[in-house]
Amino acid sequence: MAYSALDGKNNQNDVIIILPIIFMAFLLHQSSVIFGVNLSLSDLFCIVIFFLLLNRNQLYIPTVPFVFFLTISILVLMTALILVPRQFMYTPEPAKVLADYIKLGAVFVYFLIGYNLDKLKLLKKTLSYYSFSGIGIGLLGIGLTFLNIQSLTEFLYFAGIRYKGLMIDPNYFSVLQVTAFVFISRSAAIKARYKWLALFIIVLSILVSGSKTGLLTLFIYLAFRLAEYIFLTRKRAGALIMQMIVFVLVLAASPIIFGIVNQLLLQAVSSIPSLERLQFLFTDFNQAFSESGSGRNTTWEVAVQIIQASPVFGIGIGTYSNLAYELFDSYNVSHNTFLQLLAEWGILAASLFFAAVFSMLGKVTFSYESQSETTIVLRDILLILLIGSLAISLNNARFFWLCLGALISSLQLKYESRKAINKVNGIEGNTNEKNCTGSHAINNTF
Repeated sequence: MAYSALDGKNNQNDVIIILPIIFMAFLLHQSSVIFGVNLSLSDLFCIVIFFLLLNRNQLYIPTVPFVFFLTISILVLMTALILVPRQFMYTPEPAKVLADYIKLGAVFVYFLIGYNLDKLKLLKKTLSYYSFSGIGIGLLGIGLTFLNIQSLTEFLYFAGIRYKGLMIDPNYFSVLQVTAFVFISRSAAIKARYKWLALFIIVLSILVSGSKTGLLTLFIYLAFRLAEYIFLTRKRAGALIMQMIVFVLVLAASPIIFGIVNQLLLQAVSSIPSLERLQFLFTDFNQAFSESGSGRNTTWEVAVQIIQASPVFGIGIGTYSNLAYELFDSYNVSHNTFLQLLAEWGILAASLFFAAVFSMLGKVTFSYESQSETTIVLRDILLILLIGSLAISLNNARFFWLCLGALISSLQLKYESRKAINKVNGIEGNTNEKNCTGSHAINNTF
């Protein structure tokens, strides 16, 4: 199917499609566990959008990602139902396998929605609704925490002290908060003072969540933005030298800065108890992720042992927690998306997937022809989620898959546009050429 500029313009003013997009974007910040399954009300509106596009004949399924999804489906189901019982003498519960496969199917639907929203020129609206919703939810948490309003503690706080917004986990909430900052910070239409205000709100919302993962993710992202500005932004040699000097001075003064921040945290703990967890980041980084910190070391070690036990095909879906308990007396998931997928999909399939993702991120970063405001925003969001993935399991994160689908579509459109320009200019040869639409363009970027 070919998408025209007129189709995109018409869809941007279509209330029937815009309303479910608004609700989906807002509810991507919400999740809850019902009957042991992580559900979000955004799923309902995602399905509505899916069938709206299907009914309008505007739903396109890219070939290469679809084939990859089918391949992974066959792999994880056969591994869970055939290989695991034979290799580990453990029979997975069919209900758990089915539940995990529904999750896999659901995130692929989000992938398709992201892919098609970009095609229909609706992605920018979606990202803006998502970002401002995140800022609003963060602002609510800041107000409730500083005003010490207890009436909503049960619903919006974890353990009564850590703000988690509408999510089930404060760490997941805080990582999503960082992603909400990206669109606002990258948008040329938003004034600088509002960008700084958004950053201030994001920092405070992460502090009241008490999330070390979120705070560290934010630090790494801001460091990335700083490095990008210094090394990838065109500037005069004198300005570059001055910026490098300032950077080195700040780096040298970082122990002093960390000490000041730690003292401020100590003083603020009495008013905001969640800040106590963050002190480990400034006093004992190793302890921050082990022992009295988060106990990540144990779950990571178990994940590595599971990968070693079945490196090629993995252990499939619906098996991880019970198998980890049977073999290593640990019922927790890996708290690391990379390890989780390596364990479930096997090294070959997971490595192929991550190589494709990082290849696209690299293309947006280093290839000027692949850059636009949209692709840069999507790259940043995916990068943040991948950084957060080092400490929490985000393999079923809805927003990750939506943005991944959108990035593939956006890169495909950039490729097609560049190809059309080359053809007009007579640069492109006539031999061995194909009409690069649909799956052919995807194959070039995925």
